[in-house]
Amino acid sequence: MLFLWSLISFAQTKITGTVHTSAEEKPLYNAKVTLQETGEEVITDRIGYFQFMNISPGIYTLQISMEGYARYQEKIKIQAERIYELGDIYLTFNPQNSDLGIITLSSEELDAEENTSGAPATLLSATKDVFLQTVAYDWGAFWFRPRGLNNENSSVLLNGISMNKISHGQVDYGNWGGLNDIIRYPEESAFGINSTDHAFGDLGGLTYYETRPSKLRTGTGLSYSLTNRSYRQRLMLTHNTGLMKNGWGVAASASRRWANQGRIPGTFYDAWAYFLGIEKKLKNHFFNLSILGAPYRRAGNNPNTNEAYNLKGINYNAYWGYQNGVKRSERVKDNFEPIFQLSHHWNINLKNQLKTTLSYQTGYNKYSRLNWYKANNPSPIYYRNLPSYFYYLNTRNKENLTDDEKEKYDSQLHSWRNDENWSQINWENLYRANLNLNSYAAYYLANDVNKDDAFGLYSHLRSQLNENTTLNIGFQLKNTHSHNFREVDDLLGASYALNLDDFSDNSFSGKYNENDQNLQKKEGEIIEYNYKINHHYYEIFSGLNYKKSAWNVNLMGKMAYTTMLRNGLFKHYAHGNSFGKSKDLNFTDFGGKLNILYRINGNHYLRLNGAFFTKAPSASAAFPLGRYSNTFQPDIRAAEMTSLDFSYLLRTPDFKGNLTAFYTISNNETQTSFGYIQLVQDNAFFNKNLFIAEVLNGVQKEYKGIELSLEGKISKTLAATAVASIGEYIYKNNPNLYYFSDDYASSDGYKLIGKTYLKNYKLPGTPQQAYHLGLQYRSPKYWWAGLSANYFKNQYINISPSRRTDNFTHLPNGKLYKDLQSENAEALLRKVLKQEKFSNEMMLNLNAGKTFRLGQYYMGISLSINNLLNNKNFKTSGFEQLRLGNYEAAANENYSKVFGNKYWYNQGLNYFLNVFLRF
Repeated sequence: MLFLWSLISFAQTKITGTVHTSAEEKPLYNAKVTLQETGEEVITDRIGYFQFMNISPGIYTLQISMEGYARYQEKIKIQAERIYELGDIYLTFNPQNSDLGIITLSSEELDAEENTSGAPATLLSATKDVFLQTVAYDWGAFWFRPRGLNNENSSVLLNGISMNKISHGQVDYGNWGGLNDIIRYPEESAFGINSTDHAFGDLGGLTYYETRPSKLRTGTGLSYSLTNRSYRQRLMLTHNTGLMKNGWGVAASASRRWANQGRIPGTFYDAWAYFLGIEKKLKNHFFNLSILGAPYRRAGNNPNTNEAYNLKGINYNAYWGYQNGVKRSERVKDNFEPIFQLSHHWNINLKNQLKTTLSYQTGYNKYSRLNWYKANNPSPIYYRNLPSYFYYLNTRNKENLTDDEKEKYDSQLHSWRNDENWSQINWENLYRANLNLNSYAAYYLANDVNKDDAFGLYSHLRSQLNENTTLNIGFQLKNTHSHNFREVDDLLGASYALNLDDFSDNSFSGKYNENDQNLQKKEGEIIEYNYKINHHYYEIFSGLNYKKSAWNVNLMGKMAYTTMLRNGLFKHYAHGNSFGKSKDLNFTDFGGKLNILYRINGNHYLRLNGAFFTKAPSASAAFPLGRYSNTFQPDIRAAEMTSLDFSYLLRTPDFKGNLTAFYTISNNETQTSFGYIQLVQDNAFFNKNLFIAEVLNGVQKEYKGIELSLEGKISKTLAATAVASIGEYIYKNNPNLYYFSDDYASSDGYKLIGKTYLKNYKLPGTPQQAYHLGLQYRSPKYWWAGLSANYFKNQYINISPSRRTDNFTHLPNGKLYKDLQSENAEALLRKVLKQEKFSNEMMLNLNAGKTFRLGQYYMGISLSINNLLNNKNFKTSGFEQLRLGNYEAAANENYSKVFGNKYWYNQGLNYFLNVFLRF
């Protein structure tokens, strides 16, 4: 019997190993060990030992995870019935693997309204790579964007479904804000144009999340956080059973983030989040239902000129005022876009796996603002309400103010600094103005509303063709029906709002909807604009990966088709093509990329990535005046993206290093901004103000630079990091400029202005150079402390294209302005058109914390502080105002102050304190 038992034991296929800490080489008890392909999971015992029994032949991914430690992952090839002894496996203590609050980004900090560049996906998916960790934990809070790329240049997939919005191409991370425990570890995260399996990706990379309970951390977690950022407090509870013996798995998470007032006065934050995931295993089939949502309401803040900041400080926010003693904001974002997904994972066999997801997302996105009819602009930062405008008006024909004027000017400055009835919205005056009319609303609050119904389907097959070759093939489609309109939110005591344009020419009716004779709109009714966008996207992709000896080669291609149209529901008084369906806009895209990794030896690697692809424009780029017109941008084409990078990688047990050179060029991009511009007619200064959509067509941009990252162990407990990103991001050509406006309704709604001379101007929105030095101490007693110094330089303002045109320098009769006919014309013009460069700044960041083991429980506390020295001089972004549309206005020193550049500032020292309990 003993002999027979020994034969049976020997015939079994078994995988064994022992898990230790890397610092003390002590066994790790209760670590989770998973075979990803089968979902099988075991727990290490008191000596760190684990084993899997009766494993079929094939290639498996073994993953080991433990609270507070870096994840370990290894590919294992099982060929025959035998015992596979993996020996001692060491996990490195890494507090960033716990939810310790080292980085937490709110939807506000990731919102494009505050920074038109948006934020890269890498902010939410940092990996073991020290460069990406630095981007996420040290530079991300200061709006650094790796390689200068925008949010829309990153692809984010949730169970395979693209989360990039059709309107602008960006990702709204607020749709899952607060679900940190669920959207924590991406199934795949690729930076830049590195190789990917689940989709083709984009210039900024790809992040793919799975929300199956079998993929999430098991157990229960409770955390509470205090911070002085957009919100003040956060409470989060998560429970996950993992995949149980009966084949079921259930994961649930809920969180609450709130602040009666955030860091900036007049801002509140009220956010909830929920997630439910139910998974069922039937043999080799895994079915998963995911339901998630993150409703939130929060008040916004505005950029300001230097004048406003000098008067009120860098925390000044003009969007609020007191109503009955309570702060009320006119700009409130209200968002709720829940997601429902049904996924099927089929392990056909050990060599073939098929993933399919059906998705539906619905809901709304509202953003409120004050509207007025035949009344003065109530904003305290409206140019006519600023002291600089009073000064300009009274010094147009003389050098200095009179004594009487000086007294009035000083009084206005004093009121701005000390009287909030001047510097904030006066809600009492708005109600009084409406009550005095006793009819229509002179002032009312309106919501700009976007309601998207998005249907998605994704399928991906991974096939191991042979020992060296893997095939990935898949498709995705996403059909979005987007309803966009403005609704009356609060009449502020009035009876109704009039659906009329009080700026319309007398030759027009001024009706926003000629088909509706009822001009009186009540609260909740649609006003001003109303249209739909139907957008359909289809993509197929295929990738082939070949690995042999020192080579790893990946080749991937894609084909995509996009079609969109606008359907106007209002007949605008000026635009003859406002009502009904537009012509279909169709785009066929294609792309390919090649990734080569060569192992020189076990410590040295070379990597080459190259990609070329085309990309259809977003809906907002295609229809610049989409609120009122079916007119689409003339000569609109898909953008063309070409990118290359080459890297040297060094990997040793005690030292890691990366050196990368990258080059990217984009062609045929579209760039749009909105605002009032001051034009000159009949040679008269300050003659006409025109509200326009300023559209650049055929933009070419160039991104090039070097990335360096070094990480070394000084001892078993002390590590040092050094990171640098040295880039140059510029406009590469002089694209065409179009103005879209109601004033051009008789000529299809737009006018070609001509070339705008942007070549060699710097791209805005990010420091083009960033440097980092850091020290991290990780004690064997499970506490740590880290300090980093970060230096940012070469950040530039977003320039106004209209100032770089012939229209800016020439009068309507074709002649140059008088000053530009002089000998020093070039110097004068350079002074006016010089792109502002922000100051170089240094930031110190600190993080510290400790984890405890209480029997079967884990507890942790951490504190992270960004901008330890409370540096308030750092401008995170800014833009030139569009209004200065001619040389004479821009060259007038006093007038140009009225319409000076606007900025956002870093708010100084900020902290995040987090306590968690897991069991």
